[in-house]
Amino acid sequence: MLSLTNIHKKYGSHEVLNFMEWKIDRGIYWLKGGNGSGKSTLFRIISGQTPFKGEVQLDGINLRKEPINFRSKISFAEAEPQYPLFIKGKELLDFYVDTRKAERKQAEALADYFEMTPFMHNTIGSYSSGMLKKLSLICAFISDSDLYILDEPLITIDSASTEKLYILIKEKASEGKSFLLSSHQEVSSDKLNVDQVFQIIDKQIIPIHAKVTR
Repeated sequence: MLSLTNIHKKYGSHEVLNFMEWKIDRGIYWLKGGNGSGKSTLFRIISGQTPFKGEVQLDGINLRKEPINFRSKISFAEAEPQYPLFIKGKELLDFYVDTRKAERKQAEALADYFEMTPFMHNTIGSYSSGMLKKLSLICAFISDSDLYILDEPLITIDSASTEKLYILIKEKASEGKSFLLSSHQEVSSDKLNVDQVFQIIDKQIIPIHAKVTR
């Protein structure tokens, strides 16, 4: 389903990722790793938001050859979303609805689901970190994507919102959608059945419990 080959990423002289191949089928995957290990960089590569060396394919669609088609199949919620502080939450949501050709009713239902409707006419600059995170999750889920990439989705949101997020992920997964999650917090195995856990070690993606080979 998702295939990365010959991936090499540097920031200046600092090498962040360097691996030959990583392939995963449809499912829910959890990526572990400390700060600076390359988790967010990997997610930005897959979502087509940062330059890199190598090839990325999703369901046979190559990111370099068909970038628009590729990106239309992915939704990405960043760990620390940064939006213009002067716009209203509703304005941002309207932008995502228009660009992703989503249904407005679905966006409104998600705002209700995460209890954000009363704040959608407020400017984003007035939002707490938890509200900002929920807004980014709403934007990610409004489109009917094949792969949802959620970078640190559990930080700053309250326990009730975490429960709702778990339910939403399970509902989407039952429809055949896939997820890449990163989290410093433990993903509850009682709430979410993760197909495989990976960790970035020495610039490579390693299955948990697998022996690291050099």
